[in-house]
Amino acid sequence: MKKVRLLSLLLAVGIGLTYISIGSLGCKGRPSSSGKDSTNTSVTDSGQTTLSPNLPYDVTIAPTDTVLQTQIRADFDLFSWESFIALNWSPDSTEIIGANGDNATVWETWKENAEVFLPDGSKPAPWNAALQQKNKVLVQVGKTPTVLLTDVTQPFLTGPLIDQNGQYTRFEIVMNEKMFDYIDNNVLYNYQGQQKFTDTIAFPSGNNEKKAHGAIMVKASWKIMGKGDDTTRFHKTRATIHVNAIPKQGVKDTTYTALVGLVGLHIGTKSQNNPQWIWSTFEQVDNAPTFNAVKDVHYNFYKAAAGNNNMNNAPAHPWNPSIPGQTPSQIVRLTPIFEGTQALNDAFHKKLIAVNPKTVWQYYELVGTQWPVHAKQSATGDPFPVYMANSTLESYIQGVVREGKISYVPGVTSSCIGCHNGATSWSGRTSDFTYLLRTASAYKQAAGNKKK
Repeated sequence: MKKVRLLSLLLAVGIGLTYISIGSLGCKGRPSSSGKDSTNTSVTDSGQTTLSPNLPYDVTIAPTDTVLQTQIRADFDLFSWESFIALNWSPDSTEIIGANGDNATVWETWKENAEVFLPDGSKPAPWNAALQQKNKVLVQVGKTPTVLLTDVTQPFLTGPLIDQNGQYTRFEIVMNEKMFDYIDNNVLYNYQGQQKFTDTIAFPSGNNEKKAHGAIMVKASWKIMGKGDDTTRFHKTRATIHVNAIPKQGVKDTTYTALVGLVGLHIGTKSQNNPQWIWSTFEQVDNAPTFNAVKDVHYNFYKAAAGNNNMNNAPAHPWNPSIPGQTPSQIVRLTPIFEGTQALNDAFHKKLIAVNPKTVWQYYELVGTQWPVHAKQSATGDPFPVYMANSTLESYIQGVVREGKISYVPGVTSSCIGCHNGATSWSGRTSDFTYLLRTASAYKQAAGNKKK
């Protein structure tokens, strides 16, 4: 597996000759993320980085990797990048990621949260990846699944993220077939089903020995492309933007189409060795500067002239995404990307550029990976790193700055495992580190229809 010392050597001597072959680094023999046999489309080289459509089952830690801060962290970061590449591969797995600059992605064929938890609590439609690969509709304006951030089931401070053009960022949550099947088969898609379910909720786990994938959920954040945005640096698609009317708040029902660019991708993976899930978070590289390291570039969510007086503060109420030209958020990344993680980012960027110098995927970076160090010793498993934040998804809970120094507050500062450990279903029992079950509605039987 990847080690920091190998990364340093790799970056010093260059990536080397690119060729098409069977995937390496434990990827050999895995089914692709789209379910097709596509091992002959993997792109590998003389180093350790691999571009492959083969989604990893779980992290593989080499016997010689014993140092948590560097070696083991590198193993988890490599898992994150392998997952990112596989999930952003084209559903037509014969096309290498980024070969044409941009491409449709596997994860965008998965079930959206709103397609699983229907307003009337009825049974969702069967899994159909082809049908699910449809026109994108974006309704969420926050990381939680409610439309206007009224949800109280996710405990941390939240709020809309407004880009430099005064537009609200949009969000979506999708799940893979394994996660959907578990919800569907156990009738967890409505309030009554969750009340009747008396077993411990435990989603399927990825397993290297069994070569089985587990439950995976993805949170994505999108910005509407506008003035100052270089669209060649984003994975993008045309989407229908919908705002539901809330008359009491002065919010009007609005629907329009727009070109949107991906700015954040958060991957949660349930695995046998990591029952608290593995949390991998990626961002578009232009989102925000690192604290005290502002560069002379265009940022998506930061303006140098505005300074840091309103840094990482949620917009004041009322929140109304229908109003154009609102005051932009001023976002700064408080925790720098770890140097070993950045070295791995650089290595994968070189590999992606070798496929196509104009690939949009070279403009995405791994911010970090969080996992349980002692998975069986406590409910949270002692997550490492303790805190981790995506600047588009946990914009306002990264930590606090006092007199120029950053501090973190337990129970407030963003921690994926720490937050999701508190998730419960409508029965009040733990829901296996996902808040999605709390978006289920009560089943409303249609008149004259007694069949559930």
